[in-house]
Amino acid sequence: MGSNLTKQKKQIALVLGSGGARGLAHIGVIKALEENRIPIDIITGTSIGAFIGGLYASGVSIKEMEKIVAEVDKVFVAKILVPKFFAPGLINNKRVVEFIKGMVGDIKIENLKIPFASVATDLITGEEVVFKKGSLADAIMASIAIPTIFQPVQINNRYLLDGGLSNPLPISVALEMKAQKIIVVNVSPNPKRITGKIKKRKTEEFKSLIKTLPEMFSNMLNNNLRLSAGIDKTTKKKSAVETEVYSPTLLNVFLQSIAISTNSLIEQRLLHSKPDILILPKIEDYDMLEFYKGKEIIKRGYDEAVKSMISIHEIIVRQT
Repeated sequence: MGSNLTKQKKQIALVLGSGGARGLAHIGVIKALEENRIPIDIITGTSIGAFIGGLYASGVSIKEMEKIVAEVDKVFVAKILVPKFFAPGLINNKRVVEFIKGMVGDIKIENLKIPFASVATDLITGEEVVFKKGSLADAIMASIAIPTIFQPVQINNRYLLDGGLSNPLPISVALEMKAQKIIVVNVSPNPKRITGKIKKRKTEEFKSLIKTLPEMFSNMLNNNLRLSAGIDKTTKKKSAVETEVYSPTLLNVFLQSIAISTNSLIEQRLLHSKPDILILPKIEDYDMLEFYKGKEIIKRGYDEAVKSMISIHEIIVRQT
């Protein structure tokens, strides 16, 4: 009887979506699932979801991830944004791959403790590219390669970019891997909610972050940053007229553009593939590059997963 029950156990997949720094909420979600002994049989991820999911599938613990996140500060984020002129991306991919390999080694996806797949996008054709085998580090690098920030990743004669451009919430990949129960974590909130938070936000932390960048990069963003803050150049005081007008910085324009396209794709995907559990961490008030707020973001993911735990037990555990 016991062996029959084991055979009938349904495969539970955890689907982790794209969202930049907001995706650190995935760590909190996994932490809550662990504490409540919710099994994870399959993991699929895109972009930051591929990064967190890949590390976890390889055996990197949640405690280790939390420790790494705790060490990230504004200076670190500023350093990785230092422009690399005359290159197709700001960040040197080699350093990132070395960092990933420092955590997972040269392990191949097919040898992971938990079956895993990540998604990238073909730069030339726009096609979704799914990695179910091969180098884990390379697959993660391809999936997180946000255009202009990272250089395209060349694998098997293809140039690859962020998977969020083609499949930001890879439910379809989990279904292909024979998942029967699916828990989805969406960390790409509606752009309207994001914009509302940005409008109300104080800009002092952005100013201090930009000041740590090299002078050339700082000057490039400085004018837009002042307008966003509603600060008059001569008096340095907020203008009553300017504070009512939202003028986005160059960086915000780019990140908001990604958020708009990503959200549209996610809405389409959810119409066709409805998950059993959809977890939506409250992370609208964080930007895609605010990795230095990781501790707060992880807690948002944890709290939302805890709120979903009754539903998870009813739908996932009792029916498995």
